Amino acid sequence: MKKIVSDINNNILIKSSNIKLKKVNKYIENNVIRIYKDEVITKYKGIGGAITPAVAYNYSKLSDDNKNKFIKDYFSNDGLNYNVIRLVIGSCDFSYSTFEYSRKKDLSDFNIDEDMRYIIPMLRDIKKVKDFEIMASPWSCPSMFKDNKRLTLGGKLKKKYYDIYSDYLVRYINEYKNQGFNISYLTIQNEPFATQTWESCVFSLDEQKDFIYNHLIDKLNDTKILLFDHNKEDIFNIFKYLYNDNNKIAGLAMHYYSGKHYNNIRLIRKYYPNTLLVNSESCCGYSKYDEKSWIRDAEIISTEMISDFNNGLNMYLDWNILLDYYGGPNHKKNYCKSPIILNEDNSNYIKSPIYYYLYHISKHNIDSNIIENSIYNDLLVLSTIKDNRVVVTILNTSDDIKEYNLIIDNEYISDKINKHSIITYEL
Repeated sequence: MKKIVSDINNNILIKSSNIKLKKVNKYIENNVIRIYKDEVITKYKGIGGAITPAVAYNYSKLSDDNKNKFIKDYFSNDGLNYNVIRLVIGSCDFSYSTFEYSRKKDLSDFNIDEDMRYIIPMLRDIKKVKDFEIMASPWSCPSMFKDNKRLTLGGKLKKKYYDIYSDYLVRYINEYKNQGFNISYLTIQNEPFATQTWESCVFSLDEQKDFIYNHLIDKLNDTKILLFDHNKEDIFNIFKYLYNDNNKIAGLAMHYYSGKHYNNIRLIRKYYPNTLLVNSESCCGYSKYDEKSWIRDAEIISTEMISDFNNGLNMYLDWNILLDYYGGPNHKKNYCKSPIILNEDNSNYIKSPIYYYLYHISKHNIDSNIIENSIYNDLLVLSTIKDNRVVVTILNTSDDIKEYNLIIDNEYISDKINKHSIITYEL
């Protein structure tokens, strides 16, 4: 069995060792973590993050050598093994400025020139290392179609423009296809219930349903729709209301900003076992970079990921994959953290504790089955299996060292995990 440890408090970023399992020759009842190889929760299909205009702009600042290293750190088998990318249709808060692809109501001037500056070149670099799927989401429809005539501060898409806006989205998909990139999944609106100072557009559930089924879905070819794309507090009821048994509806996208609500994921998985469930965005707010202080944020993200997967999630997308030292650029100063950040003079980049925690959850599990486990205390455990190879990740967010007996079939190991650290076992 291979053991991989990250203990940032003790300056251990990634340390590997080999250990041996022992046969269980007597009943073990204390400090048990038990893995159930035959009890499958769902499929672990992917992990990734967002390439916003801000990310691609930051990436353009790196030297060619550092670009190559960066891509490998995220997308290679030796790195995080990312296989999904989220793109923004137009601009969002994490853009150097606002922009839209058309300003004419017949879309005769439609173009993705702004994406061609930074995003498309970055995607081409990634494609040299790894094939990936793309999920795309608009933060706002074009301002000319909205009742407030602006990209920001919410507003609504006017109903008379539903058809032409659906054409706008299809044009985006086709333009990316012309550049060699297929959009696998589309959400019709990022955070449709939120009015933000940055790009935003409000869609009621009735409006979402009308737009999807009466104006958009029949225009899509290979691209499938992920419903909702907002927080989890009522996603079970929302999914039941929005869902239609159509082969172009892949499933539901969710964010984590309003709380845990893990049972809502579990309920959708129970009643809709074949639907794709994606956590499409999560991040922590900006604070001045310090390796020690960022450990708590690494724990927040890892806790969310492990708990979501254990309740039936298939795919997890972090937010921006590369921000500058100050958590941007962001044209509304809504700064946040990313797993990798540019250093202060933009000459290189820093892998934060978030990166090393993601390494444990992302690297080893693509295309495996998530399986049940039983835990004796407040540790968090994610267990997966693929071709009879079991991977177990244990996260300790407490202030105490935790001892445990990890049992798989009729074998076990007695071990311990340091406070605020993460361990992965590969069997």
